[in-house]
Amino acid sequence: MRMRRWWVVWLLLIILAGCKPPGAEPLDADVSIEPWPPQVRKSLITVHVPEELDVVELKVVGDMTHAGMIPVHGEGERQGGGTWLVRDFDINMRGDWILTITAKDREGKTYEKEVRFTVR
Repeated sequence: MRMRRWWVVWLLLIILAGCKPPGAEPLDADVSIEPWPPQVRKSLITVHVPEELDVVELKVVGDMTHAGMIPVHGEGERQGGGTWLVRDFDINMRGDWILTITAKDREGKTYEKEVRFTVR
């Protein structure tokens, strides 16, 4: 009887593990930061995504590689031809940064890319 309960528990765990939503697809995009090399100041981030993705929303989150830093958020503005601009992105500290670019298409599918850089 006890063995049967464990079998049911394991079976439920396997089923639930298979139900987890898929992660984001890799985003094939070119990303540039102005000025380059990056400086402590408000910057312009340009993201070029393939037009065939039909992206309707683009967000950028900047995190530093050390603990204690509040993430910086930016919203992309569509420029046409697959180009998106994130204006006045606040690169507010020297050190190692990770930008996470998240794009969403018309069907709700999510794409993601990480870009790493250092502000000296």
